[in-house]
Amino acid sequence: MNTHFTYTDAPDKSSLKQGDILAKTPGLISLIDTIHPHYSANEYTHFQILTQSCDLVRRNGSDCKSRYITLAAVRSLDLVINRYISEIKSDAPIKIDEKLFCSSKNKYLLEDKLKKIYNNNDKELFFLKKMPQLGLPEDSCTFLLLSIAIRAYEHYDLCLDAKILELKDNFQSKLGWLVGNLYSRVGTEDYVPAGAPDKATFEQMINEVLQEHIGWIPENIYKEFKSTAKTLDYKDFDEIITKATENKDKKCKTKLDAIISKIAKAASLDDDAKEKVRNSLAADPTIQKVINT
Repeated sequence: MNTHFTYTDAPDKSSLKQGDILAKTPGLISLIDTIHPHYSANEYTHFQILTQSCDLVRRNGSDCKSRYITLAAVRSLDLVINRYISEIKSDAPIKIDEKLFCSSKNKYLLEDKLKKIYNNNDKELFFLKKMPQLGLPEDSCTFLLLSIAIRAYEHYDLCLDAKILELKDNFQSKLGWLVGNLYSRVGTEDYVPAGAPDKATFEQMINEVLQEHIGWIPENIYKEFKSTAKTLDYKDFDEIITKATENKDKKCKTKLDAIISKIAKAASLDDDAKEKVRNSLAADPTIQKVINT
């Protein structure tokens, strides 16, 4: 079975390593319930080992060097994206028919955050690509700041039984660098070309993920969109977007009429000249920017 480029195709089932992803087996859940019950919640779907691989080696049947195994909580990527969306303050999202909509001017912020996550360049998160057939059903992120420690000599085999995925060596190193907050950068494959053949495909993937979570409204009509949505009680998106566009067009026309009226009065223009001025101004990008604000 071919796994994602971050995982090894032949995980070592006899030893734990940094970056191993652990399923919430009954035994592990029982342990977590006892020592850290908060992390038994369903939103924490898996755990990832943060302890260095060299400290987890068991030689000649003896215990590993580390006295403790540090586990970080894993949560869905959906949860991360929704959290980012909730942090948008400028032209904040609104909900219509149970779907969120936001001004397109904020889209680049989420795009940048997602690119960092996918390429594991976020200092607090480590991206885990879904592998449903191996027990990781959805794209997820390890929250590196949400970690717990369990006794290695007592719970090593419990973790080994829960192991479902193992990172490749270079991604183990990248995780270690993130955890240790070192001052040098560990090189790992980026999503282009390892996970996507080219930049355009990667951009499309990012866009599709964002579209699943929120609808993007053109910035120039977003204020009208919010106002109209409130008037129509946040129901029927099609009617809201139609009326918002119509209202915006009317306001733009009113502004353009006012500009032409002042020009015509100052220059004593006849109707034919006024129409020529209208056509010229309507096609001018600078004027369009003015009347669309």
